[in-house]
Amino acid sequence: MTTTVSRDKELGRLAQSMEQTSIGEATVSTGGIDLTFSATLDDSENLEQLGPVIKNITATGKQTAFLDSLDALIRKKDGEIERMCNAHYQEFVQAVDQLLKVRKGSVELKTKLVEVNQTLQYRGSRWAEKKRELNNARKVQQNVDDAIEALQTSLVILDSANKVNEQLSEASYYAALKTLDNLKNEKLKQTSQFTFAKMLAQGIPVMQNSIKSTVTVELKEWLARVREVSREIGNLAMQRMQERQERWRSKTSENPKLKNLQHHQVNSAIEMVVNEGLESKLPLYKCIHVYDTLGKRNEFKTAYSEDRRAQANLALSIPINLRDGNLTTFETLLQDIVGFFIIEHMILHNTTDFRSQAEVDGLWEMVTGKVILVVSESLKGCTDPELFLRIKFSLLIFIQTLEGFDFFVKPLQETLLTLFQRYSELLINQYSEVFEKIVQEDECMPMTVESEDELQEVMQYTRFRPDREFIKRYGFPLRLPFSKVFPTCCRDVSYFVHQFYQFAEGFSQTHGEMDDILKKAVDSLLIQKVNAILLKKLQSTNLSQIVQIIINIEYFESTCPDFEMLLMETRSFHRSGRIHLKATSTFNETRRKAEKRIFELVNSKLDEFLELFEYDW
Repeated sequence: MTTTVSRDKELGRLAQSMEQTSIGEATVSTGGIDLTFSATLDDSENLEQLGPVIKNITATGKQTAFLDSLDALIRKKDGEIERMCNAHYQEFVQAVDQLLKVRKGSVELKTKLVEVNQTLQYRGSRWAEKKRELNNARKVQQNVDDAIEALQTSLVILDSANKVNEQLSEASYYAALKTLDNLKNEKLKQTSQFTFAKMLAQGIPVMQNSIKSTVTVELKEWLARVREVSREIGNLAMQRMQERQERWRSKTSENPKLKNLQHHQVNSAIEMVVNEGLESKLPLYKCIHVYDTLGKRNEFKTAYSEDRRAQANLALSIPINLRDGNLTTFETLLQDIVGFFIIEHMILHNTTDFRSQAEVDGLWEMVTGKVILVVSESLKGCTDPELFLRIKFSLLIFIQTLEGFDFFVKPLQETLLTLFQRYSELLINQYSEVFEKIVQEDECMPMTVESEDELQEVMQYTRFRPDREFIKRYGFPLRLPFSKVFPTCCRDVSYFVHQFYQFAEGFSQTHGEMDDILKKAVDSLLIQKVNAILLKKLQSTNLSQIVQIIINIEYFESTCPDFEMLLMETRSFHRSGRIHLKATSTFNETRRKAEKRIFELVNSKLDEFLELFEYDW
């Protein structure tokens, strides 16, 4: 290190001395032209100065002189150089020696630099190779991580896809649609670059349509089953209502305090006859959820409404004829309607924004209109009161059953009132003929009972109570004071009242009007049929018959309060006050006429008898 520093110092001194030694300027004079070469000028300037001089020399022909002057200059400069070299030779030799040493050191240094460079290049290439390997490894690792993440995401998607298949196999269509919706809107977006994800995305609408078609088919099958189930539901509901009516009728008839309530209608809601399983497993609810998820609720509502209306029209299209007395088809129709609207009621109140009250009411209005039309058309010209009564019982159960489900039944009740008016007219006409026949055919002879049973039958419908001692003494056959017309008419009045109120049962709103109609009808039968015919029979000249008619009229007159009591016991519970039959006064007046007629006949007989004798007064 010290040798290198001293060498550098010597080189510096040599360079400094060479800088101090200068050739200076050289001047060549030829033929009056001075050519000056200056070391301070660059080559281009010397050449520019040389050009005119050479041209002038050539022009003047002084080339030889110029060459001589140039040789003299060269010798002069050589001498100066030699002197300069002699003066600095030792230093030059030292400088060269130093230069050689520097050269040797530089060669060694170069060799070391080459070795270091080779080592650096080798190690650098190794490092670069390792770095490339590291980068590749990191890329592989990243690819592996990406692949793992993609596989995990794909597994989640495939698991969801498998879950959809499981849900479909379990008929969990709503859950399957939710899973598909989650796949479409969330999971598949994360793997949209994968082919299988694109295929799944393309298959989702197909699966949604498949689910829609499946639940629609199931709904159609369910609607087909509902037609059968509706009849069963309607039958059970109407049976339940009829049982309640019978229990109510039995309770009111057995309890004297409730007897005046026996014609009051059963108007509370009936028990549900559809089990909870039917409600929870209806394919309808699956369809609602599926179509809601697909955003097609309105489409489904319209289709369902059309299907139900078509089913209602199909049930109403069955031809019904009530005149033949066979009500099986009619009762089946009513059961179908009850079951149909119980299901509609259940769907209306167990779904949200699916079936509107207006839709159900419109359907109900159409069906009730058809039922009213069927009843009205079938009973045109019918004269059988019993058929009216049977139809009334069927319609009443039908009305009360659906009234418990809050359906509007006023048009049906008005139809029942119309039937009642026709029924009462037919019943009055029927009993008018019966009473007329009974009174006309009566022989006006005291009635004879042959046994205790016959006597009990007479006592059942009249207030006649014979003396038991007399019966024990004389026994049967027993001669009664009245003729057969009296107990027969009393029995038929009781039958008439009973049949009348059989139809009136369930009409609590209009029961008062029916009470008045019945009172007028009983009065009409007693006055216009019994009394009027007895009054005509008074024209007979048979005194014993007229006496028997008087006895019959007296019994009819005394029994009118019993008829009034019968009417009061069977009338509407909310009416009070005594009922007075005009027949009482009419029979009293007829009795007086009969007594007068007896006096007339007796006087006539006396006159005839006296005319047989010729007296000279």
